Amino acid sequence: MSDVVAQGSALTGVPETLLWTLYYRAQEAARPDAVLQDPLAVQLVQRIDYPFEQRLGQGGGRAQWQGLRARTFDDRVRAFLVAHPDGTVVALGEGLETQFWRVDNGQVHWIGVDLPEAAHVRGSLLPAHERRVQLDVSVLDAGWLDTVDASRGVLFTAQGLFMYLERGQVHRLIARLARRFPGAELVFDGVPRWTSAVTTRRAVSSGGSMTTPPMPWPMDGREAKALRQLPGVATVRRVHPPRGRGFVHGFALPAMERLPVLDSLLLSIWDVRFAGS
Repeated sequence: MSDVVAQGSALTGVPETLLWTLYYRAQEAARPDAVLQDPLAVQLVQRIDYPFEQRLGQGGGRAQWQGLRARTFDDRVRAFLVAHPDGTVVALGEGLETQFWRVDNGQVHWIGVDLPEAAHVRGSLLPAHERRVQLDVSVLDAGWLDTVDASRGVLFTAQGLFMYLERGQVHRLIARLARRFPGAELVFDGVPRWTSAVTTRRAVSSGGSMTTPPMPWPMDGREAKALRQLPGVATVRRVHPPRGRGFVHGFALPAMERLPVLDSLLLSIWDVRFAGS
């Protein structure tokens, strides 16, 4: 465990966010009225000797949002597996996401793609599985695409990833996926323009002593129109999370998500379908 601790404490910048999202997700999952069931995330946080609260603060409403976000992605994966029970899910920038163990139907084939900097922490903490493969490589490296078997259907997910890339990088990656995997699906999340602007202009606290990495790529309706123009992209639509607890997550945010102008102020989740062959 000491080696895992040392590696985890050494993570900085974007790789450190894998502990950020894990911590908030585990905080939510530990509640008796949690919007997400994720016992593995709770166990991982208990095992890692890392200054979570000092570095990342108290989750609060952000923890519930992480739970709702993860649940939205889970719902999209489960819908895919209904149509393609033994299909392939490729989790881009997977980090310490525990989605495989939440949605495993006993047949799915899973590929996790993430930066080599987080490889030791991830390999030391997440259990191995015969249907799950981990690739320690940047998602921008085209070589990993050759490992994806799309013959039984393929779904790509990108939780907490695209906002850390440049606009051109995101567009090129999506166009590459559309070209290589016609008929496939991509689910990702994004930050609004004001969040992107703030994080790229000054240091912003994550809630604790960790500084939020810059988020140069914002996602909203205007950007969705640009994605629809990429070759091979058939549809781009917004996916709405389920209602959560309390006034903010149970009423205010769901209402804002469905109102023009106000919806562009929020974090968002999107579903992209590629044109068939």
